[in-house]
This record gives sequence, structure tokens and C-alpha cells, in this order.
Amino acid sequence: MEQLFLINLAFLLAILPILYIRRSFFRRNIFLGRFLGNYIFLAHYMFFLLIVLGIVNYFFYELSELNILILSLIILPIFFIYAYNNFSKPRIIKEEIHLEKKSENKKMRIAFISDIHLSALTNKKKIESSLEQIKEQEVDILLIGGDLIDFSCRDIKSDFTNSFRAITPRLGIYAVVGNHEYHGGIHENIKYIKSLGIKVMKDDVFNVEGLNIIGRDDITNKKRKKLAYLTKKIDMDFPTVVLDHNPISIDEAIDNKIDLQLCGHTHRGQFFPYNLIVKRMYKNYHGYKNFGGTHTVVSSGFSSWLIPYRVNSTSEINIIDIYY
Repeated sequence: MEQLFLINLAFLLAILPILYIRRSFFRRNIFLGRFLGNYIFLAHYMFFLLIVLGIVNYFFYELSELNILILSLIILPIFFIYAYNNFSKPRIIKEEIHLEKKSENKKMRIAFISDIHLSALTNKKKIESSLEQIKEQEVDILLIGGDLIDFSCRDIKSDFTNSFRAITPRLGIYAVVGNHEYHGGIHENIKYIKSLGIKVMKDDVFNVEGLNIIGRDDITNKKRKKLAYLTKKIDMDFPTVVLDHNPISIDEAIDNKIDLQLCGHTHRGQFFPYNLIVKRMYKNYHGYKNFGGTHTVVSSGFSSWLIPYRVNSTSEINIIDIYY
């Protein structure tokens, strides 16, 4: 048992140099990229499974190495299917939010998604199927909260132009950038996003049907504008929605009396134990929370980077009916 545990620990620690290699090699190779994503997930949960079986072995029932092998071969495939299903089938989460500021007793249906992470590994059929779910909701506007691209648009093998252009909300599609767009070359990535028929907001503001929308640059850009600066460009008597990739800025939204902030980035930790770490990092790490009139929604993500599995997290589409 101890020998198996040490071997698996070595496999788990071996992830670190492999992740570094991925930066230049695994990223563009579909087979090796998928191998790495599965390897990381398997190494993590073999490690945790051996801890659980070790506790059982020590306190309750002595297990032979054959028993451990058999249990692993039964438990892990079931667990992989469960985790892949959480990743591959985004669930629709509906929210009904009544903003304190009123315009003219209006309603707007917003679709909000984040963290699509388009790359060489992206399954085009899965993305199109998920986008079709959005179309069926008959939304007024689609907002994308950053990390639409995993690294560089040059890595993307499939053509997603028609995939996104087929979604035709009457008020259009708007996106902000995230940290991953910066990692892979911000200017080229923005050009690619625009080619999909998506309007990119980078410290931009506009008003649509009595609703202010502020699209913030990502915090990766240390020179991004302060929210207080951006609010001076609009009439704050109108209700205001802020689209910002990283929820670390929620306090700033509260200070500036923003009505609704939409964020992504966290993936809700994606899988244990990272969900516990992420939960402690942010004021709101996932879902809906209201902070004294500043409503916030943080998405766990439309897809994911590299690892096609989720535990205690699902891919999701937020459908938000706001009344103002």
C-alpha cells in the first residue's frame, strides 16, 4: 500500500514539469493535449483514492494490493464518467433580478457565459450544441465574460465563425477579455473575437434600452481604467451592469454602487481540492450574491481549460431576467 501511494505521489508531482512543457509543445498537439488533461485528473484522483483506501485499510479492513487494484478499476471509470458529464453538458441556471434603480419598468433577458477557452482541443459540436441552448432561450443580449480563447487564436483548429454568428440576440453579442487572451497575444486575439461577430469591450461603456453596460479590461492590464473613471462617462441615474472577467473587483463595484456585476474566471475551482481554495479567494466565487444592492453573478464557466472534467462544479449558461 505504501509503495503504491509513493508511486502515485511521484506521478502527481510529475505534472509540474509537464505543465511547463505544455506552454510550447502540448498546446498545439491535440493528442498530447488531451493526454495531459486526462493525466492531470487521473493523477489527482488516484492520489485521493489511495488516501481513502489507505484509511479503510488501516482502520477498518485490511486490503490486499489486488483488492485495491479491483476497487480502483471499478471506482475510477464511474467517477470519470460523472466528472466528464459535468463538463460536457452545460446546465442552464436562471436568475430573476429586480434592480433597485428603475428605468421605465422594463425587462431584459441576458445570456451570460464565460471561460469558453477555445483551443486546438475544443470540441466544435459540443460548443455548437451549447450555443444552441442559448438560442432557444430567446435572449435579448449575450454577454461573454472573458477567456473566450485559451491562449492564442492561432492554436484553434476549427472554424467557429458561423457557430457564433448563428446566435442572433436582437441587441447583439458583447465580450470582455480575460487573462488568457493576454497570455496568447491580446491584439491578435481581439481581432479574432471580432471576426466571430462579437463586439469587444475594453474599458468601454454604452447604454442600451435604458441600461448602462460597462465592459472592463482584465486586471492583467495594470493600466486598465478605474471603475470610478468609467462611471463618469455614463448617467448613473440609469441602472448599470458591469462585465468584468475577474471577481476580485466586486468590492470596487460595491463602492461605486453598481447594480449588477457579471464575472467568470474562477471555474468554481473546477475540481477538489481547488474549489476550497478558490472559495476563500473571492467575495463571491460562484453563483448569485447580493451585497447591499449590488447584485453579483459569477459563472463557473461555459467550458474549461485543458482538463475536460468537473467535480463539485458544472459547465453552465446563466440566463438572467433583469427588471428595471
